[in-house]
Amino acid sequence: MLRYVGILFLFLFSLSFPFAFGEVIEITTDKSVYYDGETMHVSGTVFTELAVTSVNVVIFDPGRSVPVTIAPSIADSNGNFLVSIRIGGPLWSSFGDYFVQATSENTSKEITIEYADSFTSESTPEPESTPDPTPEPEVTLEPKLIFKTLKFKIPNFPSFDKSPQYYIDRYNSEPTYKEWFDSNFPINSIVDVVGYSSTQLDGFPSFDKSPQYYIDRYNSEPTYKEWFDSNFPNTSIYNILGYADPVSVPDWVRNNAEWWATGVIPDSAFVTGIEFMLENNIIQISNISSSESASDDEIPQWIRNNAHWWSKDLISEDEFVNSLKFLIQEGIIKIN
Repeated sequence: MLRYVGILFLFLFSLSFPFAFGEVIEITTDKSVYYDGETMHVSGTVFTELAVTSVNVVIFDPGRSVPVTIAPSIADSNGNFLVSIRIGGPLWSSFGDYFVQATSENTSKEITIEYADSFTSESTPEPESTPDPTPEPEVTLEPKLIFKTLKFKIPNFPSFDKSPQYYIDRYNSEPTYKEWFDSNFPINSIVDVVGYSSTQLDGFPSFDKSPQYYIDRYNSEPTYKEWFDSNFPNTSIYNILGYADPVSVPDWVRNNAEWWATGVIPDSAFVTGIEFMLENNIIQISNISSSESASDDEIPQWIRNNAHWWSKDLISEDEFVNSLKFLIQEGIIKIN
């Protein structure tokens, strides 16, 4: 957790640019109470004499110990900025008051919003009346369950493109691999972590087929998708394979891609944002190896073009992810 917080603060620090001075005058949100999955619109004003001024909007947890969301923004020549933030996620671990802070250079303003349980609300006193002899039955809403998984507890493990049998064979034949696994998962078996849960269909999913095999078929074969959805109407292909559903890429990452592509923010801010997504499995890339240190090579121009096109929805997220895979394999982006 400390390492994660360090990465986020590095990201925050890297976006403070000497050419974009601004003094935060005001920060507001469109509401004071938000529920999971809602979009919060944060706006405000900075004092600036520049055409473009950087502003960082950071949301801190109730204990003010962890930044749960970071959303870079740009103020216009009038000093106005606006950024949209999706409420909720793995770091929004408890309901309560969260602190929304806008920072530009060494100045900041802060307000508080409430993150509330959408299934409970404060009761409003009702006027006294004669009790209804046939009261309405009480309805209890079930909270949405969070999918629990051991997969990706260690980044990229187990990989989408490796079958469970591949890992089981390594565990049984390589003592050093067995030692590594047992040290990281002391109370779990290799099958618990890399395997598939049994389903009502014998042999599905098969341990000798990789998750990527099934995901590719689901995404590219309409008849296979129809077959799967008819047999598993209440779950996803990812959950059947033991993985949590992919998380949507935050809006601030798309903004970052556009600003980096047009030279508004430096390489370090772009790279740190990508590392944040990889470390939190927002983007999942198979078949990558760790690097002890990042390469000194500059990010190629064609990747800058891809970032711009992706930010404008001119290419798919998959095409953009393939660009990131190149950066990782070449050691330009470091993954521990």
